[in-house]
Amino acid sequence: MNSVLLNSWTTNVKKLRIRAKGGRPGEEKMRVLHVFETLPGGPATYLNEVVPHQIAKYGAKNVRVLVPDAHLSHVQNIPSSCIITFKRQGRYKSLPALARAVMAEVKSFRPDVVHAHSTFAGAVTRAIGALSRRFPPIIYCAHGWSFDMETLGPLRLVARWGERLLAPFCQKIVAISQHEYDRGVEIGISPSRMVVIENGLSRKNPVAVPAEWKDPITKVLFVGRLDRQKGVDILLKSAATLEGRASFKVIGATVTTKSEQNAVSFVPDNVELLGWKSPMEIAGYLAACDVVVMPSRWEGFGLVALEAMRAKKPVIASAVGGLRQIVRHGQTGFLFPSGDSVALAEAILGQDAAGWRDMGLAGYRRFHARYQSDRMNDELIALYDEVLRKETAGERVLV
Repeated sequence: MNSVLLNSWTTNVKKLRIRAKGGRPGEEKMRVLHVFETLPGGPATYLNEVVPHQIAKYGAKNVRVLVPDAHLSHVQNIPSSCIITFKRQGRYKSLPALARAVMAEVKSFRPDVVHAHSTFAGAVTRAIGALSRRFPPIIYCAHGWSFDMETLGPLRLVARWGERLLAPFCQKIVAISQHEYDRGVEIGISPSRMVVIENGLSRKNPVAVPAEWKDPITKVLFVGRLDRQKGVDILLKSAATLEGRASFKVIGATVTTKSEQNAVSFVPDNVELLGWKSPMEIAGYLAACDVVVMPSRWEGFGLVALEAMRAKKPVIASAVGGLRQIVRHGQTGFLFPSGDSVALAEAILGQDAAGWRDMGLAGYRRFHARYQSDRMNDELIALYDEVLRKETAGERVLV
């Protein structure tokens, strides 16, 4: 590790915190570097909820975000001065560029905390940190364990061992759901290394672009990638049995592999594929639908469920991962066995319009009580404080 990098960071640690000029007496600031290898989906939503809050708290000069240049369009409401990019040319080919960018930013920005997001950013950052005990303390968030991905096949075992071996080279692992925490413990990660900080969303809905959807039958909305994980094939099987009784709109795009594209090769007449939509357009369809469906085969958390609850819509979800904690069966929606298209169809027919409205209101109350981003952001700030306090007291443990 470059000696200049180490010496500059050591000086930064000894100062404990950077105090902003003009701040209130006793107000402390810290520098945070966020590292993302990919953004589409949950990571982008997380970034856009967390980083603006930290900029407001610490100041724009004290927060930086390292993201792939190809994914800049997913960054919202963050000053360009806070954003650093690296060139992304495919996932694996881009890892050396990501590593160089991380080392350069640690050297020049001298963060107090490095917050790495998702599998590859977490692996690269922790590998760099493992080279020296004087690297800034690392917080890692998997945003859904890679070893839960069925599509990895035999590589799931490799992913499990990778996460277990790398776990000691960060100060804390943020689990976005109790499910993710439990899975980490199952593979051998120390419970003391992990903390549950559930995802959250701003209480404000995006300004909606009105959507035309006036079917007199049950209106069902799906939002997500059209791939095996999100279970779009299960949705289409159910829809085919509900023609004349339910209308479906699908927001999302197909993946590139031929096997996944075959999952949407047959689209029933009561299903409309809309492609990707903006947050404002999605808000319009959420306002117009009766119920949101999430037939995922695996899910670390499930942010679409929170978007639905915030919009006062009930959720029908497969009983997997973090969705089991979010959806209250029979109260805010329904849970059904993963992969069971018949059970999904039965759930869609389980309520009339008034019943869906009542469930949606129950979900809205649950969202406000548990899943607002203010709570998530406060818990992250408290975690940063705890990690840095232990770091400066010489309590770092890397074994």
